Amino acid sequence: MDFSTVDSALTGTRFMTSAQARVMYDFVVEHRLARVLELGFAHGKSSCYLAAAVEEVDPERGHVTTIDRTDAERRDPNIWELGRRTGLSERITPVMAHTSFTWEMMKLLREDPTPRFDLVYIDGGHTWDTTGFAFHLADRLLVPGGWMVLDDLDWTLGGSDSMREKTWVKRLSPEERDSGQVRLVFELLMQGGGYEQCHEVGKWGFGRKPAGPVTPVVGSTARVPRVALPPTHAPRRPRDLRDLVRRTVPVEVRRSVLRVAPEWAHRLYRRGADRTGATH
Repeated sequence: MDFSTVDSALTGTRFMTSAQARVMYDFVVEHRLARVLELGFAHGKSSCYLAAAVEEVDPERGHVTTIDRTDAERRDPNIWELGRRTGLSERITPVMAHTSFTWEMMKLLREDPTPRFDLVYIDGGHTWDTTGFAFHLADRLLVPGGWMVLDDLDWTLGGSDSMREKTWVKRLSPEERDSGQVRLVFELLMQGGGYEQCHEVGKWGFGRKPAGPVTPVVGSTARVPRVALPPTHAPRRPRDLRDLVRRTVPVEVRRSVLRVAPEWAHRLYRRGADRTGATH
């Protein structure tokens, strides 16, 4: 579906503006992204723009799977109404989560761990815990060479009229309340985790999953391969476990163990002797 058609059908619905939608629509079409996973859809306006774009890319298999909490059903309009209004209902599969979209992502992985989405658009959670975990789950579901988009990079809990007076937000540290936690995910996990072509457009952060092995950025908290120590630096097993106990356990503790559990202590020493070939 062309952009002007879907845009006119969604006039007056809250959240994603026409200008933002145009950017996302053009991005999907330009990069030929036919299979989309969206996390957080609210009224479903963004879902319809994405559905129109994937239809342009691939009329046969273009599809949007989108997840939000069950209270999205009560929105006016809701995603089903907008789907009917735009004629894109068949392109959209809404998934209703009882608590969080991360649980529904677990189900997607459990059903089929094969990467299968060309684009993952994350517009929900907005905290380091939720969005950071969602990033790693999305990475598992994203095909190599696919794209991830994070919305609301600089949104903060403390700056939100609807969130800052909540009890759990007031209990947070000032740093947690006033930090753009989605930006932390963008910088530390996406950029720092080896994603390519990372860039910002407005309040969005874009990144492309490498087609090959991930190369983390040095100096970040990105995934770092574990390197085995050379044999000369490997921890040495003590030749005699009893000697280790004598050198590291205070004598008062050793006497207490012998008084309370003499049989256990004897078996411990015996096991150490058997492993090292030592004799009593």
